[in-house]
Amino acid sequence: MKLSILFRITVTLLFALVSFVSCSQKELPSDAEIRAAIYGKDAGQPVRVLGQKQINLDETPEMETLVLFQSGTSEVLAAFRKEGSSWTFLWKLEYFLQNLGAIFYDSKLKSWVPGSAPGKEKVTFAGDCLQRIVVAELPGDNFNSVFIEVLSEEPPLGLFSVPMGYRKGKKIWDGFQLKEHEELKRSKRVDFEYNAKDKSFRIFPTNPNYSQEFVFNGWEMIANLPMQPVPAFVSLEVDPKFEIGKESSVTLQLKNRGNYVSLTYLSLSFPEAGSVRLAGETQGVRLYKKGDIVYNVVSNKKIPAEYPLLEVTKEGWANNFRYGVKFFYTPKESVTPKILFRSTYKFYHEIVSIPNQFSVVPFERDQQGFPSYILGAPTN
Repeated sequence: MKLSILFRITVTLLFALVSFVSCSQKELPSDAEIRAAIYGKDAGQPVRVLGQKQINLDETPEMETLVLFQSGTSEVLAAFRKEGSSWTFLWKLEYFLQNLGAIFYDSKLKSWVPGSAPGKEKVTFAGDCLQRIVVAELPGDNFNSVFIEVLSEEPPLGLFSVPMGYRKGKKIWDGFQLKEHEELKRSKRVDFEYNAKDKSFRIFPTNPNYSQEFVFNGWEMIANLPMQPVPAFVSLEVDPKFEIGKESSVTLQLKNRGNYVSLTYLSLSFPEAGSVRLAGETQGVRLYKKGDIVYNVVSNKKIPAEYPLLEVTKEGWANNFRYGVKFFYTPKESVTPKILFRSTYKFYHEIVSIPNQFSVVPFERDQQGFPSYILGAPTN
């Protein structure tokens, strides 16, 4: 049997997933409604639903419906919300198939083969390209994100599978970054499992030589490496609410979800300018104002700062310990000012930053040339 896949994922951003519950047919969109939402009223092949689950996609109590179906040469995972008597389409992941059909992973042969696994029933909520759907809660969330195992075919690897992760519809884990991994080349599958206690994922869980944990830092899944801190976003508190020209107290709470590190640098940048003031005598915190000299990693030279920079030197940060950064900020341009965050640490003679150029979430480079996350909305 010839196997080939034209693989493409189309994601319309919106929310993630929570626990599955059973639901009656009246609580599900019809085949016609599914086809019209994805392809248009008069377009698309007949829909063949493979599985459907009622789920919660974000912090709100309303439930949504996740539908896995095939239509023509496509396999689609789509989310819908019931609003009154009609269904609203939220987002989709679409995969294009060519003569794939039923397929399973043979652990003895270390390859994917046609048919169904001997002695095992087919998973009820899985397709041909999409082999697994795992919903799991991430740290700080009261809802679940969706993690999937998808098949692809690329020379010289041939047919292989990797994990992908989405939180509130946004990609937070891209398994295609593992294509050059030695164990994937050998096994043709990146197996993964969820640790409910630590709320983390582990790839190659049964292989001690290649097993690797991934943790969520508030933006994306990060490989938890030895001697690497993973500063994770907990909250951003602003009191009172930001107003242009008025000062607010800002507290950023972080937790190290990685390993113990003797020295970590935390950097907050304010590209919209405004006024930044330290909160009294703050040990290990330095404020650079516009015109002060800072180092630019891209040009490898010192430059005058274009906007304020707050840099924290955190010593002796252990796993799962919290750390708060407090300062005062007066917005100049917007009541939702852009604040950039990154962390750096030294690994022997190398400077390592999170995020970096391999991050799967949107980032911006700060005035020093480092990729930086955009802090989310304040929690109060």
